[in-house]
Amino acid sequence: MLKNARYTINSLQYVPKANFGANEKIIKARMKSVSSIMKITKAMKMVAASKMRTDMNRLMNGKEFGVNTVQKVFANEAYLQKKKGDAPPAKKTLLVPITSDKGLCGGVNSGIVREIKSIALQNRGAYSIFVIGEKGTSALSRPFPDILYSSISDCIYPMNFTVASSIAHQASVAAQETGCDSVLIVYNEFKSAIASVIKRNEIQSRKSFVSSFKHVVRHDTEEPDKDFSAHYYYDLYVAGQVYHALLQNAASEQSARMNAMENASKNAKEMLDKLSLTYNRARQAKITTELCEIISGASAV
Repeated sequence: MLKNARYTINSLQYVPKANFGANEKIIKARMKSVSSIMKITKAMKMVAASKMRTDMNRLMNGKEFGVNTVQKVFANEAYLQKKKGDAPPAKKTLLVPITSDKGLCGGVNSGIVREIKSIALQNRGAYSIFVIGEKGTSALSRPFPDILYSSISDCIYPMNFTVASSIAHQASVAAQETGCDSVLIVYNEFKSAIASVIKRNEIQSRKSFVSSFKHVVRHDTEEPDKDFSAHYYYDLYVAGQVYHALLQNAASEQSARMNAMENASKNAKEMLDKLSLTYNRARQAKITTELCEIISGASAV
């Protein structure tokens, strides 16, 4: 009965054992792990900030590259504008969500996934999905296994126009093989270091583009002939749109990762402060208990 209790000599009052040493060891180990996590998040924040500056410079230099070239040609063609009527609604659309291969970047990828779900759940038969990025592939493969056509991941970083052209070609092939009338790119548009918005960009199908290109009379090509030029311009048109979306999404990803790591560092610091306070309280309680035991022993003598 007296195994887990002690009695003072004078008062014979029950004094329960308090294992302050064990509590201090546990709290100390927890503090060490939280401190290590805070160092990692701070390092990741610095790396993300450096990459964000690089991606912002690439975005400023290349966001207009090949984006509006073909659109301006069509807009300046008066004959094309007369012949151009109301386009029939697309019977089937290829959805191209652009996500990242890595996580820890806030709600950048989850926002794209939610946007695709809100679109595809309206009518699953009217859509096919061509995913760019590992995170989007893993998130969309379970809810849409029947309409997920293909995916691309592990692309080189930083993204260049050659890779964007290859991705655009694969998307065009996927649209033809799935019988899609249009292509809808969904990506994050960079606004500032702390904000980005989800944007949709609809691209014409090759068949629709070629039929419109036949009415181009103000701009002519000598070599190759117009039939070949239409396909070349379509490849430039799609590649420019994809490259623009990739640059915007890359800058948004790094800014979101920087903000997420900053918030994680702040949370780790707050947790470390609370653990330090708890550790100091346990240490002080242990010292107080030892002093009481010494005083009680001295008074007994």
